[in-house]
Amino acid sequence: MHKKVIRVILNSVGMLQDARGEAAIENLAAVIGECRKCPLWENTHHAVPGDGNPGADLMLIGEAPGKQEDLTGRPFVGRAGKLLEGLLSGIGLSRDDVFIANIVKHRPPGNRDPRDEEIRACTPYLEEQIRIIGPKVIVMLGRHSSRYILSFLPVEFDRITEIRGTVYPGVLFDHPVRLIPTLHPAAALYNPRYREALEEDFRIIGRELAAAGDSTRQD
Repeated sequence: MHKKVIRVILNSVGMLQDARGEAAIENLAAVIGECRKCPLWENTHHAVPGDGNPGADLMLIGEAPGKQEDLTGRPFVGRAGKLLEGLLSGIGLSRDDVFIANIVKHRPPGNRDPRDEEIRACTPYLEEQIRIIGPKVIVMLGRHSSRYILSFLPVEFDRITEIRGTVYPGVLFDHPVRLIPTLHPAAALYNPRYREALEEDFRIIGRELAAAGDSTRQD
């Protein structure tokens, strides 16, 4: 009887935390939609704050929205997004199980790389998303997101291929997390070897998620 009551209380607390997290993410998305801190918003259709599960154990961070993302307001909805969904499916997850975001929230003109000043203007939003979600594992898709997130450890690198699939345990914004850099899915659309590398890295991601879950249960 007592165990049942405890489970009900814990479930209720979890539901309340999920509701608060969802509201916080939605409120932040509204702020991002009105952001004018850098010029990127001027020639775009939509901000792309990020979407998914606000209580996710796994958060994926890309670099910047592309054309399809700009049109829909959602991250990773083009061909690279379909590849990403396939990689998630391979470890038993869907988009609804994870949270996906980018380091900048508006599309750079012509899909160019985001500039340093744009990253500085936009990343406080990403940092707040990480604080709200509190993921156990963060996967950085591509060199720009990897370089930004790993700078907090700090870890430096020249090429993403040098460090992809490496697990970096750390504390990010007072939250223990496993950080895993990998290739951007768009790179694998034109290079079969990169596709194999991504599949290998996602198997590592699946194992790290399972290990993080086991650690939580033991605590």
